[in-house]
Amino acid sequence: MEYVNGLTLEDMVYRYDRLPPSRAVYFLRQVCAALSEAHGIGLIHRDIKPGNVMVCERGGRHDVIKLLDVGLVQPVVDAGDDETLAHEGVIAGTPAYMSPEQASGTILDVRSDIYGIGALAYFLLMGRPPFGRASAVGTLAAHLCAPPTPLRAADIDVPADLEAIVLRCLAKSPDHRFADAPALEQALSACGCAEEWSEQRAANWWRAHRENPTL
Repeated sequence: MEYVNGLTLEDMVYRYDRLPPSRAVYFLRQVCAALSEAHGIGLIHRDIKPGNVMVCERGGRHDVIKLLDVGLVQPVVDAGDDETLAHEGVIAGTPAYMSPEQASGTILDVRSDIYGIGALAYFLLMGRPPFGRASAVGTLAAHLCAPPTPLRAADIDVPADLEAIVLRCLAKSPDHRFADAPALEQALSACGCAEEWSEQRAANWWRAHRENPTL
């Protein structure tokens, strides 16, 4: 198994605060690329969350994403498949980042992972997941029924185009989300802040935080 040395996005946010929009987009586009590959071979990840995304250095490049933990991966199968229907009603995943259909135990497709990216994006920009309740059941119910607080309503400095993308990912109905990871990546690449984060800025960040890891 490959040894990956770095920080998870969960560690990064909790240790250094929420991310600037440009860097969040830089990471999210890479997560989309990883999921495009997984979805392309018929796999749904089902556990997209900050703790499963590692940020590392590879080949002299900084801020390289590794999507981890495939323990809950399931194949994309026809809704009429008997084996699929046998698993309907089984809930597995991390409550804070589950799609509504995952929370209700219904059949999933790749748009469930799109919701997961939306929840991940919300955490990177807000510093917390979209829903946090006192119990796992309450959190799952919120995914099913409660609207997320708009980022800009919480005085978070997020461009309107990026906020719209995040909220579309978090739509309750899969039909109202992006159809797949490539469509989401294309939308993210068109954000006004998408080109603001660079390899040089990433290198500078890593250098500064190696020298002063308690910042």
